[in-house]
Amino acid sequence: MRLNKLLENVKYREICGNIDIDIKDLSIDSRNIVRGGLFVAVQGFKIDGHDYVREAINKGAVAVIINKKMKLDSGVTQVVIDETRQVLPVISSNFFGHPSRSLNIIGITGTNGKTTTCYLINSILKSAGIKNSMITTFKSFIGEDEMKFERTTPESIDLHRFFSRSRERGSVFVCMEVSSHSIDLHRVDHIGFNFLIFTNLSQDHLDYHGNIENYFEVKSRLFDARNNYNFGNGKVVINIDDSFGLRLFEDTGRKKVSYAINSRDADIKASDIISSISGIKMKIAGKNIEEIGIETSLCGIFNVYNILAAFAVCLEAGIDTRYIVEGIRKIGGFGGRFEKIEDSSGRTVIIDYAHTPDGLENVLKTARGMLADRGRLISVFGCGGDRDKNKRRIMGSISVRLADFSIITTDNPRSEEPDSIIDMIEEGFREENIRRYKRITDRKEAIFEAMDMAGCGDVVLIAGKGHENYQEFENGRMIPFSDLDIVSEYNEDKRKNKSQ
Repeated sequence: MRLNKLLENVKYREICGNIDIDIKDLSIDSRNIVRGGLFVAVQGFKIDGHDYVREAINKGAVAVIINKKMKLDSGVTQVVIDETRQVLPVISSNFFGHPSRSLNIIGITGTNGKTTTCYLINSILKSAGIKNSMITTFKSFIGEDEMKFERTTPESIDLHRFFSRSRERGSVFVCMEVSSHSIDLHRVDHIGFNFLIFTNLSQDHLDYHGNIENYFEVKSRLFDARNNYNFGNGKVVINIDDSFGLRLFEDTGRKKVSYAINSRDADIKASDIISSISGIKMKIAGKNIEEIGIETSLCGIFNVYNILAAFAVCLEAGIDTRYIVEGIRKIGGFGGRFEKIEDSSGRTVIIDYAHTPDGLENVLKTARGMLADRGRLISVFGCGGDRDKNKRRIMGSISVRLADFSIITTDNPRSEEPDSIIDMIEEGFREENIRRYKRITDRKEAIFEAMDMAGCGDVVLIAGKGHENYQEFENGRMIPFSDLDIVSEYNEDKRKNKSQ
């Protein structure tokens, strides 16, 4: 694409050089520049892209977008603007030919439930024979082809490249998680969302946002009609049992649909809910639909809300209810989202991604509801380093109240000392003045200990990491680690010992 076309709708302060040149590709990473490419220098949290402008030019960049004019080779075009991050989604959409306009984009935001809701929608669309692309924390796909991303919501260039490939391969819908960071950092600007879902809001990412009101304000930008130029004017689907969701529903100027279990005023409601270890049975009714029976192997009231969100948005998208019912029925456990493992000992192990106070409380309550008579609930969890420290004590308090026994262990400590994180979690146990817990820093040892403690009818909940197959330590050091693999290793060791 010619640079002058690429710069359409871009506000710039100054241009130095020729803009009637061909641009082969875009990048914000100097390592990925192709010859004839455009480099956009973005100020990150730890790295400033302006420090890598010359490296990008040495690798073949013919133009750069920067915040300040630099002394560069006269053959390189400089486009000087106020804020490169805000311009990035504009040029990304321009370069790939505005691919989101050719797709039905469903964005899902909220603290919990985004991934499961995405997978539910994907299952429904498959049942209806509609090709879908999907971006989630767990995995991302174009049709059946898996795509790899580093973030929950990719950078603008990667997003629009994904949309372009989805369009080329015949996808009709794209269902994607939308994180608060991606909203605040303008990654999802200039995407014409056809539908937006708000699942819930609870304490998370406060290391970044400062407080929950700031967190909510960022999320609410997606639903504010004054931002239609940025996010489109698609219909919004909101959980009004959530207090923040109710505020959002009342304030939005968009066309809107509400869902709930408890609120009488909801457009889509669940009733006659039966949740057990084998799954959920319930009925869904709405202002414009008759009562419909739903069955699924998913467990827990939190998944009732995810089902309602998927049901509501697919109904609004014109999907026949028979396909919606079928898609919900077909979905199974996946990716450490309340993933159940039963073994010959009669105990049940549940692996879940819950890493927030609300998430941990939800899965513990659901697991407790699965217990057999005299069964015990054993909780294994930790908290990530370099993240919201205030939630650690709260999660400790939740575990000690809802589990019969807790083992505090390591999650992804990153640059923090694992034991100092455990100290903060332990404060919640001390506040409750209950000693039904143990500290085991090594996560594998902690899981083995919980499995040793558990007998027939007991449930072991291993929370925090879910689908992750690594642990992250200081200086970005990663080691392979999977909760699922550790449970399998434990069971295999026990099987071998029995056979000897």
